[in-house]
Amino acid sequence: MPPMSPAARLTDADRSRFVDAVEASFLVSSRQQFFVWSQSAVQALIPHEILICGIDDGSRQGMVLHRFSASRYFRQEHFDAVADAQAGLISRLLAVAEGSRSSVVFSPCASVTVDRPVDGELLSLVATNELKNLAAQLVMGSRGRVEAVYGFSRLSVGLDTRLGYLIELVVPHLHSVFLRVLATEREAAGGAPQREGRLVTPRQEEILNLIKCGKTNLEIAELLNCSPWTIKNHIQAILRKLDSNTRTHAIARAMSLGILHPD
Repeated sequence: MPPMSPAARLTDADRSRFVDAVEASFLVSSRQQFFVWSQSAVQALIPHEILICGIDDGSRQGMVLHRFSASRYFRQEHFDAVADAQAGLISRLLAVAEGSRSSVVFSPCASVTVDRPVDGELLSLVATNELKNLAAQLVMGSRGRVEAVYGFSRLSVGLDTRLGYLIELVVPHLHSVFLRVLATEREAAGGAPQREGRLVTPRQEEILNLIKCGKTNLEIAELLNCSPWTIKNHIQAILRKLDSNTRTHAIARAMSLGILHPD
């Protein structure tokens, strides 16, 4: 490993913020608490508006993406493009990392080097989907394959050596906390069907069926005589309950769980 650049070394203030973030992480067990923690204690070290967490859950769907956004510009259609299994964020990051000696990827990259090559498709993905910029770290599992990705976007600091060092310090704790949040959600979801008999509500199941039929949010709202905003909230709840990042993924998960049935 090359010697640490003097610019990357932590200041006393950085060390204090880092300790505060680690201590605060032990109080996080829910998705809402994770969002607040990332936008407060983590924010003090890595100023960002959007955090995208990708976790390989071992399913055939591949890595599942989760977003925690404080930006009003990053909308569902942008997240859908970023989460696309074929041309989205994960495939581009893996392509960059494959030819790189660094687990941290910047886009745009101020200095193109052997460690951080430029990737035009990643640049385009970041620019066209309101991410503005991206600093991501790939987390390797015990089997030598990527098991998680954490990407910070709309950063208000330079994408430089110091930021890369901070991300390498913070992400292991971020990963541990997010796994705990997901485990808590799985336990809650696992107990819910036994008590209530279903993972989603009857109305959400009805919406899932309409999505499967190809209906848009506006069409679903007209059919169910409610506002598009209500349908959007239902769909976000469905994605969260089914641990999915897109409508298509949610339909596949619902069918695998027996909530929906093939035609």
